[in-house]
Amino acid sequence: MSLIPFPPTGHHESPEPGPRLHDLQETHCRRRVAELRAKVEWLRAQLKEAEEALEWEETRPPEIGEFVRCPLTGFFGKVTKVTPRPYGRPWVEILLYLDKDMPGHGTIDLFGNWELIDLPSEDNP
Repeated sequence: MSLIPFPPTGHHESPEPGPRLHDLQETHCRRRVAELRAKVEWLRAQLKEAEEALEWEETRPPEIGEFVRCPLTGFFGKVTKVTPRPYGRPWVEILLYLDKDMPGHGTIDLFGNWELIDLPSEDNP
């Protein structure tokens, strides 16, 4: 009698081979690789959507009432007029912003040299 139980086999029968460790590792690795490839494709799709949204936000024309800033002079204010052009960026006219309770009294043209900014906060005029 043996301490290790062996399955009974006949004289001409061979025991069924079980899965080898190498086969189990390959299956797990293949499944993991497939999951990672799917995740990479999903992330690429998300990145493409984000890049398209970023490009639109950077190139879209401002709307009346939004705030823009001139990178050359640092002047900023509320858009009062947008003049579209067939080529290039639209020309923008702004009412200078001095403080939340003290809007400017004159408008200036920034022409094509402007960038959209967030509404100035009340803490930092």
